[in-house]
Amino acid sequence: MELIIGNKIIDAPVYDILRDINRETNGRYLNKIIDKGDNVFIQCPYHSDGREKHPSCTVFARDDDKDTVKGITHCFACGISVPLYSLVGHCFGQDDEFGKEWLIQRYANIFIEHQVVLPEIKLEKSQEQFLDESILNNFAYFHPYQFQRKLSEEVILKYKVGYDPQTDSITFPVWDERGRLKFVTKRSVVGKKFFIPPGVKKPVYLLNFMIQEGKDTVFICESQLNALYLNTLGYPAVALIGTGAKEQYDILNKCPIRHYILAFDGDNAGDKGINRFLTNIRKDVFVDIMLLPRGKDCNDLSAEEIANLPLISQYSFTS
Repeated sequence: MELIIGNKIIDAPVYDILRDINRETNGRYLNKIIDKGDNVFIQCPYHSDGREKHPSCTVFARDDDKDTVKGITHCFACGISVPLYSLVGHCFGQDDEFGKEWLIQRYANIFIEHQVVLPEIKLEKSQEQFLDESILNNFAYFHPYQFQRKLSEEVILKYKVGYDPQTDSITFPVWDERGRLKFVTKRSVVGKKFFIPPGVKKPVYLLNFMIQEGKDTVFICESQLNALYLNTLGYPAVALIGTGAKEQYDILNKCPIRHYILAFDGDNAGDKGINRFLTNIRKDVFVDIMLLPRGKDCNDLSAEEIANLPLISQYSFTS
């Protein structure tokens, strides 16, 4: 899909952009640029001082793919995945803002005249309403914040985590347990602002995937980012988008999952969430509690730290 920065579309072939980077940096990086059609291969500037013999880095070149943003850069050697403007900033020894401005000044020929606004959802007590998934196309962009929060590209695409350039926020589609799109939540990339449409009942985020995939052990988190991070690490995880509500326990008590591992934040709210979960969950399931350090959530920890966290069962917890 097209690369959009602010309200401007970057309208130039990726190969030409990379060639211009090479020229303006006096050949410091990108000495080997190989056009393969859908992708352009380059020497990765993030490792080996940009001088690897065989280009291991791909830059996605198409603008008509519904899943991948033009210019997304991925290195198969060091594993880094960044948007094109981050690559630009790095090659010039600058930051993302420099990269955005550099691209806009040279290649922004198309302007978006109106912004897409997520429609407000009003639910009648007797009738649930669902969104058409085509609305997610409005947010089908990568953003560096997704990678800063340690999400993999695979997880971002699988769960359709997007970016709204109009509100400068990450978007999270929320489906019910049957896989019907109920609403989209947002989190600002600057500061800590959240948006949940008013008047909606929260399902359990990503539970539909866990049921569909037949998971019998699932981690329970408070936030969507924590659940996504655990999924990135290979742990099947869902989020309550908070510390749990009655309608969410009604859903969990009807689903086939029989083993939950609670990965609530290490704070007072997390403690209350654990107690609420143990009080409301059905008694024929197994529950373990992952003890996070005080003041930390899952996303604050490394993969190794997550793997070494102590677990206690609900039985020893309540005894």
